[in-house]
Amino acid sequence: MIRRIEFENFMSLKNCRVDFEPLTIFIGPNASGKSAIFKGLVTLSKLLSGAPVRGPKGEFYLEDGVTLDDLVWGGNSGLSIKFRVWFLEDTDDNNPGYSLELAKRPEGWSVTHERIRTENGWIYVDEDHPFEHQTERFGNKSLKPPMRASLCYLVHPFANDSAARPMIEPIISMGKRFGLTWRYRPSASDIASFVQRSAETKTFFVQENGRGLALVLQELQGSKRDVFLAIEKEVCRLFPHIKTIGFKSDRQGTRLAYMTNRSEDPIPAPQESDGVLLATFTLWRLYTAGQFLKICLEEPEGGLHPYFLGDRYQLLKKFAYPEESRPSVQILVATHSRDFLRTLKTHPATLFPELRIVDFDLYSGTSVKKLSHYREVHNLFEKYGNIGDLWSSGEMGGVPAGVQLELGQP
Repeated sequence: MIRRIEFENFMSLKNCRVDFEPLTIFIGPNASGKSAIFKGLVTLSKLLSGAPVRGPKGEFYLEDGVTLDDLVWGGNSGLSIKFRVWFLEDTDDNNPGYSLELAKRPEGWSVTHERIRTENGWIYVDEDHPFEHQTERFGNKSLKPPMRASLCYLVHPFANDSAARPMIEPIISMGKRFGLTWRYRPSASDIASFVQRSAETKTFFVQENGRGLALVLQELQGSKRDVFLAIEKEVCRLFPHIKTIGFKSDRQGTRLAYMTNRSEDPIPAPQESDGVLLATFTLWRLYTAGQFLKICLEEPEGGLHPYFLGDRYQLLKKFAYPEESRPSVQILVATHSRDFLRTLKTHPATLFPELRIVDFDLYSGTSVKKLSHYREVHNLFEKYGNIGDLWSSGEMGGVPAGVQLELGQP
């Protein structure tokens, strides 16, 4: 699990520190930087799990048409983008377990600095300190900035090389420990749409908007039926009119359909409520999460009646703080919902360490603050009738009278 991360010159995160819990809830006005935090984690995850900064197929992109030139603070490609990561076992607040620096050189964006904590010290690489390891077939390999990718990417071809493995094992291990990060902002209409699989595509991924869920659930029904039935059971518990989850396939592709107590025929997904579709998506993602996965959910309360929000919060807690038989999933939530936050307020003893207040300043960028005591939750939400009043009051960016906020920025 990640305990802390610092971003420098990434989107609105000019110099921003974020402390994480197994479940972390971010609240803040629009354009304050909540999504930037999620996108920063996704970017670092891609760089550590298989995406080069530049290469024969082009330069790194976060999503279609979005390159590092678009992600650097102020669009100033003369600045370096930096990530510093503390894992749960990194107890020294002055020394992150992992750090990465990207800078734009004549050849394009490159890795110019990388440092990884090992059991015996550090792996450190910059222009004056190359990283070297032996290989069975190619002799000595030397990696020196400016590099076209992270060390995780560059050493991966030698993962099964007996001569290289002892030297590169800490790098591979760190990449696995960081794990994958997925950011989702699901849309009921995209979840409900038909999806076709091409003959060449063996693996289908659910997109950020939820499109593709029908195909993945259909595969799950055949390959891991116990997991599928757990998802179905939870959907039926939340929405008693649902009897089973099914699928409809025709020339347009495959989409979800639900058997209900309201019709003798399956209800096509577009005719079912948004809340049912969005809950099905969330349950799929949580029940299929593996170890070291980080899930970033934008507004998970979408489409749900306030009555169900307590169930949604408890479901997130169930997977963030699991029983021993289930891997822990680090869950990050961004929300504007007053009803969701008021639901959380009924759990003040656990809410206050999980809540992060996000704000933006034109000169210093995004800042992330922690509440230091659970009574501050009551102070904030009892004082203001709605979230809009809370934003416009200025107290999200300042310190309310009688409330001590701990600034989460260096």
